[in-house]
Amino acid sequence: MLHSVFEGIILGITVSISVGPAMLALLQTSIKHGIKTGIFLALGIFTSDLIVVICAYFGASHIVTNQDTHLIFGIIGGSILIIFGLFQSLRRVKMSEQVEAIQEIKVKKPGVFPYYFKGFVLNIANPFLWAFWITSVIAISSSYAGNKLAVLLFFSGTLGTVFSIDILKCILANKIKVNTNPYIKIWINRIVGFIFILFGIFVIINVLWKIPNPMK
Repeated sequence: MLHSVFEGIILGITVSISVGPAMLALLQTSIKHGIKTGIFLALGIFTSDLIVVICAYFGASHIVTNQDTHLIFGIIGGSILIIFGLFQSLRRVKMSEQVEAIQEIKVKKPGVFPYYFKGFVLNIANPFLWAFWITSVIAISSSYAGNKLAVLLFFSGTLGTVFSIDILKCILANKIKVNTNPYIKIWINRIVGFIFILFGIFVIINVLWKIPNPMK
C-alpha cells in the first residue's frame, strides 16, 4: 500500500506548484504579513481541499465500487486530467501580472484567524478546485477499484504534501520576498500541465490493466 502514498505525494507536488489564485494570495500574504499569517491562510486552503475531497469520495464511492462502471469512470477521469494538463500547459499569463493578494474577502479584523477563513473561502469558491478534486477522486477510486484503504492513503499523501509545501512557500516567500516573474509562471504551468497529462495516462493504463481476463 506504500505505493499509494507515493503516488499521492506525486500528485500533491504537482498541485502545489501550479500557479493559481490561492497560491498568489499565499505568497503575497506571507510577504506582507509574515509566516504565521501565511500558515493560517494555508490551513484554510487545506481545510477546503479536505472537505471537497471527502464530499467527492462519498458522492462517488457507490459508483466506482461497481465492477461494471469503475473502468468507464477511470477512463473518463483520466481523460479529464489529461485535458486539465493540456489547458494548464497552453494557458497564457499576462506579462503585466503581479503577485497580489486576492481581494475577494476583505479582512478588517486584526490578527491571523480571519486569514484562515479567507484561505478557506477563496479556495472553495474556485470552480476549478471542485472540478479537479471530483475528477481526481473518481479517477483514483476507479484506478484502485474502489479499495478504500488505498484511496485513503493516496489522498492522505496528496493533501499532506500540498499542505507541507504550502507552509514551505510561506517561509520562502517571506525570507526571499519572492516576486513571481510571468515567464517563470508560464514554464511552471507547462511543467504542471505535463505532469497532469502523465498522471491521466497513468490512471487510464492502471484501470485497463486491472480488467479481468475472461480467458482465465
